[in-house]
Amino acid sequence: MTTDNTTVEQFLSGIPVPVEPAAIERELAALWKPASEQAGADGGAAVTRVCLANLLVVGDTANNAWHADTLQRVSARFPCRILWAQLGPAGADAALTAAVTALCHLPSPGNPQVCSELITLRTGRGGAGNVPGAVLPLLEPDLPVVLWWALPTDAEQLKVGRDSVEPASEKRRLDGVSPHLDTTPSSTASALFDTLSELADRVIVHAEPLANPALRTLRAVPSLRLCLRECAADKATVMVWHTMGHWREMTAQFFDPPQLRDGLDGIETVTVRYATPDGRPTAALPAALYAGWIAGQLQWTPIAREVTPEGVRATFAAGPRRVTVELLAQAAGSLAPGRLTSVDIAAEFGPARATFHLARVCGERTEIRQTFCLSEACTLLKSLPIVERDEATLLGAAIESQSAASVFPRAAKTALWLLGETS
Repeated sequence: MTTDNTTVEQFLSGIPVPVEPAAIERELAALWKPASEQAGADGGAAVTRVCLANLLVVGDTANNAWHADTLQRVSARFPCRILWAQLGPAGADAALTAAVTALCHLPSPGNPQVCSELITLRTGRGGAGNVPGAVLPLLEPDLPVVLWWALPTDAEQLKVGRDSVEPASEKRRLDGVSPHLDTTPSSTASALFDTLSELADRVIVHAEPLANPALRTLRAVPSLRLCLRECAADKATVMVWHTMGHWREMTAQFFDPPQLRDGLDGIETVTVRYATPDGRPTAALPAALYAGWIAGQLQWTPIAREVTPEGVRATFAAGPRRVTVELLAQAAGSLAPGRLTSVDIAAEFGPARATFHLARVCGERTEIRQTFCLSEACTLLKSLPIVERDEATLLGAAIESQSAASVFPRAAKTALWLLGETS
Protein backbone atom coordinates (compact mmCIF):
# COMPACT_ATOMS: atom_id res chain seq x y z
CA MET A 1 0.00 0.00 0.00
CA THR A 2 1.25 3.47 -0.86
CA THR A 3 0.90 5.89 2.06
CA ASP A 4 0.01 9.26 0.51
CA ASN A 5 -1.87 12.24 1.93
CA THR A 6 -5.19 11.00 0.56
CA THR A 7 -4.78 7.61 2.20
CA VAL A 8 -3.86 9.21 5.52
CA GLU A 9 -6.89 11.51 5.35
CA GLN A 10 -9.13 8.50 4.70
CA PHE A 11 -7.57 6.67 7.63
CA LEU A 12 -8.14 9.57 10.06
CA SER A 13 -11.67 10.16 8.74
CA GLY A 14 -12.82 6.64 9.60
CA ILE A 15 -12.79 5.39 6.01
CA PRO A 16 -11.42 1.81 5.83
CA VAL A 17 -8.08 1.51 4.05
CA PRO A 18 -7.61 -1.94 2.43
CA VAL A 19 -4.42 -3.76 3.45
CA GLU A 20 -2.96 -7.22 3.08
CA PRO A 21 -3.86 -9.37 6.13
CA ALA A 22 -0.23 -10.37 6.63
CA ALA A 23 0.91 -6.74 6.63
CA ILE A 24 -1.58 -5.12 9.03
CA GLU A 25 0.90 -4.08 11.72
CA ARG A 26 3.38 -2.73 9.18
CA GLU A 27 0.70 -0.74 7.38
CA LEU A 28 -0.65 0.70 10.63
CA ALA A 29 2.81 1.87 11.62
CA ALA A 30 3.22 3.44 8.19
CA LEU A 31 -0.11 5.27 8.57
CA TRP A 32 0.23 6.55 12.15
CA LYS A 33 3.45 8.53 11.67
CA PRO A 34 2.22 10.76 8.84
CA ALA A 35 -1.26 10.82 10.40
CA SER A 36 0.13 12.37 13.57
CA GLU A 37 2.10 14.93 11.61
CA GLN A 38 -0.70 15.73 9.17
CA ALA A 39 -3.41 16.08 11.83
CA GLY A 40 -1.39 18.67 13.76
CA ALA A 41 -0.46 20.72 10.72
CA ASP A 42 -2.12 24.07 9.96
CA GLY A 43 -3.40 24.40 13.51
CA GLY A 44 -5.53 21.24 13.39
CA ALA A 45 -6.08 19.05 16.43
CA ALA A 46 -3.22 16.62 17.01
CA VAL A 47 -4.03 12.92 17.37
CA THR A 48 -3.14 10.57 20.19
CA ARG A 49 -3.58 6.84 19.84
CA VAL A 50 -4.94 5.35 23.08
CA CYS A 51 -5.50 1.66 23.78
CA LEU A 52 -7.00 0.40 27.04
CA ALA A 53 -7.92 -3.08 25.83
CA ASN A 54 -8.31 -5.39 22.86
CA LEU A 55 -11.94 -5.65 21.70
CA LEU A 56 -12.68 -8.68 19.50
CA VAL A 57 -15.97 -8.48 17.62
CA VAL A 58 -17.52 -11.33 15.63
CA GLY A 59 -20.66 -10.60 13.64
CA ASP A 60 -22.36 -11.31 10.35
CA THR A 61 -22.15 -8.87 7.46
CA ALA A 62 -25.94 -8.35 7.51
CA ASN A 63 -25.56 -6.33 10.73
CA ASN A 64 -22.51 -4.29 9.71
CA ALA A 65 -24.27 -0.92 9.98
CA TRP A 66 -25.47 -1.59 13.55
CA HIS A 67 -22.08 -2.91 14.65
CA ALA A 68 -20.18 -0.01 13.04
CA ASP A 69 -22.36 2.61 14.73
CA THR A 70 -22.03 0.90 18.12
CA LEU A 71 -18.26 0.53 17.81
CA GLN A 72 -17.86 4.18 16.85
CA ARG A 73 -19.64 5.23 20.06
CA VAL A 74 -17.95 2.61 22.26
CA SER A 75 -14.52 3.82 21.16
CA ALA A 76 -15.40 7.34 22.34
CA ARG A 77 -15.96 5.99 25.86
CA PHE A 78 -13.37 3.22 25.87
CA PRO A 79 -10.44 3.70 23.43
CA CYS A 80 -9.11 0.32 22.36
CA ARG A 81 -7.80 -1.77 19.50
CA ILE A 82 -10.88 -3.23 17.79
CA LEU A 83 -10.50 -6.44 15.79
CA TRP A 84 -13.78 -6.88 13.92
CA ALA A 85 -14.38 -10.19 12.13
CA GLN A 86 -17.23 -9.89 9.62
CA LEU A 87 -18.55 -13.28 8.52
CA GLY A 88 -20.47 -13.41 5.26
CA PRO A 89 -23.03 -16.08 4.30
CA ALA A 90 -22.04 -19.69 3.75
CA GLY A 91 -21.59 -19.23 0.01
CA ALA A 92 -19.41 -16.13 0.30
CA ASP A 93 -15.73 -16.11 -0.64
CA ALA A 94 -13.71 -17.79 2.14
CA ALA A 95 -10.62 -15.69 1.40
CA LEU A 96 -9.66 -13.31 4.22
CA THR A 97 -9.51 -9.59 3.42
CA ALA A 98 -8.52 -6.78 5.75
CA ALA A 99 -8.85 -3.03 6.19
CA VAL A 100 -7.72 -0.56 8.85
CA THR A 101 -8.99 2.80 10.01
CA ALA A 102 -8.83 5.17 12.96
CA LEU A 103 -11.84 6.09 15.09
CA CYS A 104 -11.03 9.54 16.48
CA HIS A 105 -12.90 11.69 18.99
CA LEU A 106 -12.19 15.15 20.36
CA PRO A 107 -12.63 14.98 24.16
CA SER A 108 -12.72 18.76 24.54
CA PRO A 109 -11.58 21.83 22.55
CA GLY A 110 -7.84 22.40 22.67
CA ASN A 111 -7.01 18.78 23.52
CA PRO A 112 -5.62 16.19 21.09
CA GLN A 113 -7.99 13.85 19.31
CA VAL A 114 -8.10 10.45 21.02
CA CYS A 115 -8.01 7.64 18.46
CA SER A 116 -8.73 3.93 18.52
CA GLU A 117 -7.68 1.48 15.83
CA LEU A 118 -10.29 -0.51 13.94
CA ILE A 119 -8.99 -3.56 12.11
CA THR A 120 -11.61 -5.26 9.94
CA LEU A 121 -11.23 -8.87 8.84
CA ARG A 122 -13.81 -10.14 6.36
CA THR A 123 -14.48 -13.67 5.17
CA GLY A 124 -17.28 -16.10 4.34
CA ARG A 125 -18.47 -18.64 6.89
CA GLY A 126 -16.18 -21.18 5.29
CA GLY A 127 -13.18 -19.04 6.19
CA ALA A 128 -14.09 -18.57 9.85
CA GLY A 129 -11.35 -20.99 10.86
CA ASN A 130 -8.76 -18.50 9.63
CA VAL A 131 -9.92 -15.75 12.00
CA PRO A 132 -8.12 -16.86 15.22
CA GLY A 133 -4.80 -17.15 13.43
CA ALA A 134 -5.23 -13.66 11.99
CA VAL A 135 -6.34 -12.17 15.32
CA LEU A 136 -3.74 -13.65 17.66
CA PRO A 137 -0.64 -11.74 16.42
CA LEU A 138 -2.64 -8.50 16.39
CA LEU A 139 -3.54 -8.50 20.08
CA GLU A 140 -1.85 -5.74 22.06
CA PRO A 141 0.20 -7.49 24.79
CA ASP A 142 -0.43 -6.96 28.50
CA LEU A 143 -3.92 -5.56 27.93
CA PRO A 144 -7.32 -7.17 28.62
CA VAL A 145 -9.02 -9.02 25.79
CA VAL A 146 -12.80 -8.58 25.53
CA LEU A 147 -14.89 -10.63 23.08
CA TRP A 148 -18.18 -9.21 21.83
CA TRP A 149 -19.88 -12.18 20.18
CA ALA A 150 -22.43 -10.53 17.89
CA LEU A 151 -23.11 -13.54 15.67
CA PRO A 152 -26.78 -14.66 15.84
CA THR A 153 -27.11 -17.92 17.77
CA ASP A 154 -30.56 -19.10 16.60
CA ALA A 155 -29.01 -22.33 15.31
CA GLU A 156 -26.70 -22.81 18.30
CA GLN A 157 -28.66 -25.01 20.69
CA LEU A 158 -25.66 -25.60 22.91
CA LYS A 159 -25.48 -28.08 25.78
CA VAL A 160 -23.80 -27.08 28.99
CA GLY A 161 -22.49 -30.23 30.65
CA ARG A 162 -22.36 -31.74 34.07
CA ASP A 163 -22.52 -28.47 36.04
CA SER A 164 -26.07 -27.81 34.87
CA VAL A 165 -28.87 -27.23 37.37
CA GLU A 166 -30.63 -30.54 37.87
CA PRO A 167 -34.22 -30.06 39.06
CA ALA A 168 -35.79 -32.69 41.29
CA SER A 169 -39.04 -32.97 39.37
CA GLU A 170 -40.46 -33.05 35.87
CA LYS A 171 -40.94 -29.60 34.37
CA ARG A 172 -43.58 -28.40 31.97
CA ARG A 173 -42.69 -26.25 28.99
CA LEU A 174 -43.36 -22.53 29.16
CA ASP A 175 -45.88 -21.49 26.49
CA GLY A 176 -45.56 -24.93 24.93
CA VAL A 177 -42.10 -24.26 23.50
CA SER A 178 -39.74 -27.20 23.58
CA PRO A 179 -36.29 -26.55 25.03
CA HIS A 180 -34.75 -28.70 22.30
CA LEU A 181 -35.43 -27.01 18.99
CA ASP A 182 -34.85 -28.93 15.79
CA THR A 183 -31.68 -27.12 14.86
CA THR A 184 -28.19 -28.31 14.02
CA PRO A 185 -25.33 -26.63 15.87
CA SER A 186 -22.91 -24.84 13.59
CA SER A 187 -19.60 -26.53 14.38
CA THR A 188 -17.69 -23.73 12.64
CA ALA A 189 -19.29 -20.98 14.72
CA SER A 190 -19.02 -23.03 17.91
CA ALA A 191 -15.34 -23.74 17.33
CA LEU A 192 -14.67 -20.06 16.62
CA PHE A 193 -16.50 -19.01 19.78
CA ASP A 194 -14.58 -21.53 21.87
CA THR A 195 -11.19 -20.50 20.48
CA LEU A 196 -11.76 -16.76 20.89
CA SER A 197 -13.30 -17.22 24.35
CA GLU A 198 -10.13 -18.98 25.45
CA LEU A 199 -8.20 -15.85 24.44
CA ALA A 200 -10.62 -13.46 26.16
CA ASP A 201 -10.74 -12.13 29.70
CA ARG A 202 -14.41 -11.14 29.31
CA VAL A 203 -17.11 -12.26 26.86
CA ILE A 204 -20.32 -10.41 25.97
CA VAL A 205 -22.92 -12.29 23.93
CA HIS A 206 -25.21 -9.85 22.16
CA ALA A 207 -26.38 -10.51 18.61
CA GLU A 208 -29.47 -8.28 18.20
CA PRO A 209 -30.24 -4.64 19.05
CA LEU A 210 -31.67 -4.15 22.54
CA ALA A 211 -34.87 -2.77 21.03
CA ASN A 212 -35.66 -6.26 19.74
CA PRO A 213 -38.17 -7.86 22.18
CA ALA A 214 -36.83 -11.31 21.22
CA LEU A 215 -33.86 -10.71 23.53
CA ARG A 216 -36.24 -11.10 26.48
CA THR A 217 -38.05 -14.23 25.25
CA LEU A 218 -37.21 -17.89 24.78
CA ARG A 219 -35.51 -17.00 21.49
CA ALA A 220 -32.60 -15.70 23.60
CA VAL A 221 -32.05 -19.05 25.33
CA PRO A 222 -29.22 -20.08 22.92
CA SER A 223 -27.30 -16.97 24.00
CA LEU A 224 -27.52 -18.09 27.65
CA ARG A 225 -26.29 -21.53 26.72
CA LEU A 226 -23.41 -20.02 24.80
CA CYS A 227 -22.33 -18.14 27.94
CA LEU A 228 -22.30 -21.40 29.89
CA ARG A 229 -19.91 -23.26 27.63
CA GLU A 230 -16.83 -24.37 29.56
CA CYS A 231 -14.52 -22.00 27.67
CA ALA A 232 -16.64 -18.97 28.61
CA ALA A 233 -17.70 -19.89 32.15
CA ASP A 234 -17.18 -17.16 34.75
CA LYS A 235 -16.35 -14.53 32.14
CA ALA A 236 -19.42 -14.34 29.87
CA THR A 237 -22.68 -12.37 30.14
CA VAL A 238 -25.58 -11.38 27.88
CA MET A 239 -26.31 -7.70 27.35
CA VAL A 240 -29.79 -7.92 28.92
CA TRP A 241 -28.06 -8.73 32.20
CA HIS A 242 -26.40 -5.30 32.16
CA THR A 243 -29.75 -3.52 31.69
CA MET A 244 -30.91 -4.83 35.09
CA GLY A 245 -28.16 -3.50 37.32
CA HIS A 246 -30.48 -0.98 39.04
CA TRP A 247 -32.75 -3.79 40.25
CA ARG A 248 -29.93 -5.92 41.62
CA GLU A 249 -28.32 -2.91 43.29
CA MET A 250 -31.56 -1.79 44.96
CA THR A 251 -32.27 -5.33 46.16
CA ALA A 252 -28.83 -5.72 47.71
CA GLN A 253 -29.19 -2.36 49.45
CA PHE A 254 -32.24 -3.62 51.35
CA PHE A 255 -29.99 -5.90 53.35
CA ASP A 256 -27.01 -3.59 53.86
CA PRO A 257 -28.14 -2.40 57.33
CA PRO A 258 -27.06 -5.00 59.91
CA GLN A 259 -30.53 -4.99 61.50
CA LEU A 260 -32.12 -6.12 58.22
CA ARG A 261 -29.70 -8.89 57.28
CA ASP A 262 -31.67 -11.47 59.24
CA GLY A 263 -34.36 -11.04 56.61
CA LEU A 264 -32.19 -12.99 54.13
CA ASP A 265 -32.49 -16.15 56.20
CA GLY A 266 -36.23 -15.75 56.56
CA ILE A 267 -37.24 -15.24 52.91
CA GLU A 268 -40.42 -17.16 52.13
CA THR A 269 -41.54 -15.79 48.75
CA VAL A 270 -40.09 -13.80 45.85
CA THR A 271 -42.56 -12.37 43.33
CA VAL A 272 -41.20 -10.76 40.18
CA ARG A 273 -43.58 -8.99 37.80
CA TYR A 274 -42.63 -7.98 34.26
CA ALA A 275 -44.29 -6.16 31.39
CA THR A 276 -45.91 -7.77 28.35
CA PRO A 277 -48.26 -6.17 25.82
CA ASP A 278 -51.25 -8.37 26.71
CA GLY A 279 -50.41 -9.96 30.06
CA ARG A 280 -49.35 -13.27 28.50
CA PRO A 281 -46.06 -14.69 29.86
CA THR A 282 -43.99 -14.28 26.71
CA ALA A 283 -41.00 -12.16 27.78
CA ALA A 284 -39.88 -13.69 31.05
CA LEU A 285 -36.12 -13.84 30.52
CA PRO A 286 -35.15 -10.73 32.56
CA ALA A 287 -37.43 -11.82 35.42
CA ALA A 288 -35.90 -15.30 35.32
CA LEU A 289 -32.36 -13.85 35.39
CA TYR A 290 -33.25 -11.63 38.34
CA ALA A 291 -34.77 -14.53 40.30
CA GLY A 292 -31.83 -16.73 39.27
CA TRP A 293 -29.45 -14.10 40.63
CA ILE A 294 -31.15 -14.11 44.06
CA ALA A 295 -31.30 -17.92 44.16
CA GLY A 296 -27.66 -18.20 43.12
CA GLN A 297 -26.38 -15.64 45.60
CA LEU A 298 -28.27 -17.30 48.47
CA GLN A 299 -27.38 -20.80 47.25
CA TRP A 300 -30.94 -22.04 46.94
CA THR A 301 -31.52 -25.42 45.28
CA PRO A 302 -34.25 -25.83 42.61
CA ILE A 303 -36.88 -28.41 43.57
CA ALA A 304 -40.01 -28.03 41.43
CA ARG A 305 -41.65 -25.65 38.98
CA GLU A 306 -45.00 -25.33 37.29
CA VAL A 307 -46.49 -23.12 34.61
CA THR A 308 -49.51 -21.07 35.69
CA PRO A 309 -51.82 -18.88 33.57
CA GLU A 310 -49.90 -15.83 34.84
CA GLY A 311 -46.39 -17.21 34.46
CA VAL A 312 -44.22 -19.59 36.49
CA ARG A 313 -44.24 -20.75 40.11
CA ALA A 314 -41.17 -22.53 41.45
CA THR A 315 -40.00 -23.98 44.74
CA PHE A 316 -36.44 -23.81 46.04
CA ALA A 317 -34.78 -25.35 49.06
CA ALA A 318 -33.00 -22.86 51.30
CA GLY A 319 -31.49 -25.25 53.82
CA PRO A 320 -34.44 -26.79 55.69
CA ARG A 321 -36.81 -24.06 54.48
CA ARG A 322 -38.78 -23.83 51.25
CA VAL A 323 -38.97 -20.64 49.19
CA THR A 324 -41.62 -19.92 46.54
CA VAL A 325 -40.60 -17.87 43.51
CA GLU A 326 -43.14 -16.52 41.04
CA LEU A 327 -42.55 -14.83 37.69
CA LEU A 328 -45.78 -13.05 36.74
CA ALA A 329 -46.63 -11.28 33.50
CA GLN A 330 -48.34 -7.91 33.79
CA ALA A 331 -50.10 -6.11 30.94
CA ALA A 332 -48.17 -2.87 30.44
CA GLY A 333 -48.32 -1.77 26.85
CA SER A 334 -46.38 1.42 27.54
CA LEU A 335 -43.27 -0.55 28.57
CA ALA A 336 -40.99 -2.63 26.40
CA PRO A 337 -41.78 -6.35 26.80
CA GLY A 338 -39.75 -7.98 29.55
CA ARG A 339 -39.05 -4.83 31.58
CA LEU A 340 -39.36 -5.54 35.29
CA THR A 341 -42.28 -3.69 36.89
CA SER A 342 -42.06 -4.77 40.55
CA VAL A 343 -40.42 -7.15 43.01
CA ASP A 344 -41.80 -8.31 46.35
CA ILE A 345 -39.63 -10.28 48.78
CA ALA A 346 -41.57 -11.51 51.83
CA ALA A 347 -39.67 -12.81 54.84
CA GLU A 348 -40.08 -13.83 58.45
CA PHE A 349 -38.49 -11.11 60.52
CA GLY A 350 -38.44 -12.09 64.18
CA PRO A 351 -42.04 -12.34 65.35
CA ALA A 352 -43.26 -10.16 62.45
CA ARG A 353 -43.47 -10.46 58.68
CA ALA A 354 -41.46 -8.12 56.47
CA THR A 355 -41.88 -7.21 52.81
CA PHE A 356 -39.10 -5.70 50.71
CA HIS A 357 -40.80 -3.99 47.76
CA LEU A 358 -39.36 -2.48 44.57
CA ALA A 359 -41.62 -0.82 42.00
CA ARG A 360 -41.05 0.89 38.68
CA VAL A 361 -42.88 4.23 38.69
CA CYS A 362 -43.34 6.05 35.40
CA GLY A 363 -44.12 9.77 35.47
CA GLU A 364 -42.14 12.85 34.61
CA ARG A 365 -39.17 10.61 35.23
CA THR A 366 -38.93 6.84 35.51
CA GLU A 367 -37.65 5.59 38.84
CA ILE A 368 -37.46 2.55 41.10
CA ARG A 369 -38.98 3.07 44.53
CA GLN A 370 -37.71 1.03 47.44
CA THR A 371 -40.17 0.37 50.27
CA PHE A 372 -39.80 -1.67 53.44
CA CYS A 373 -42.90 -2.91 55.25
CA LEU A 374 -42.91 -4.48 58.72
CA SER A 375 -46.31 -5.90 59.57
CA GLU A 376 -48.65 -3.10 58.40
CA ALA A 377 -46.19 -0.19 58.66
CA CYS A 378 -44.42 0.78 55.43
CA THR A 379 -41.51 3.16 54.90
CA LEU A 380 -40.30 4.56 51.58
CA LEU A 381 -36.52 4.15 51.82
CA LYS A 382 -35.35 5.77 48.59
CA SER A 383 -36.07 6.39 44.92
CA LEU A 384 -33.55 5.81 42.15
CA PRO A 385 -34.03 7.40 38.70
CA ILE A 386 -33.70 4.94 35.86
CA VAL A 387 -31.66 6.36 33.02
CA GLU A 388 -32.10 4.18 29.96
CA ARG A 389 -28.62 3.66 28.58
CA ASP A 390 -28.02 3.08 24.91
CA GLU A 391 -26.30 0.04 23.47
CA ALA A 392 -22.86 1.60 23.23
CA THR A 393 -22.96 2.83 26.84
CA LEU A 394 -24.03 -0.61 28.07
CA LEU A 395 -21.36 -2.34 26.00
CA GLY A 396 -18.76 0.03 27.42
CA ALA A 397 -19.98 -0.71 30.94
CA ALA A 398 -19.87 -4.45 30.24
CA ILE A 399 -16.30 -4.13 28.95
CA GLU A 400 -15.24 -2.34 32.12
CA SER A 401 -17.12 -4.64 34.49
CA GLN A 402 -14.84 -6.87 36.52
CA SER A 403 -17.43 -8.69 38.64
CA ALA A 404 -20.65 -9.13 36.66
CA ALA A 405 -19.56 -12.36 34.99
CA SER A 406 -18.60 -14.02 38.29
CA VAL A 407 -22.23 -14.21 39.47
CA PHE A 408 -23.84 -14.66 36.06
CA PRO A 409 -23.37 -18.43 35.43
CA ARG A 410 -25.47 -19.56 38.38
CA ALA A 411 -28.12 -16.95 37.58
CA ALA A 412 -28.23 -18.10 33.95
CA LYS A 413 -28.48 -21.81 34.82
CA THR A 414 -31.30 -21.14 37.26
CA ALA A 415 -33.04 -18.88 34.73
CA LEU A 416 -32.95 -21.69 32.16
CA TRP A 417 -34.54 -24.02 34.70
CA LEU A 418 -37.23 -21.47 35.61
CA LEU A 419 -38.08 -21.13 31.93
CA GLY A 420 -38.36 -24.90 31.49
CA GLU A 421 -35.21 -25.01 29.41
CA THR A 422 -33.07 -27.86 30.67
CA SER A 423 -29.36 -27.21 30.20
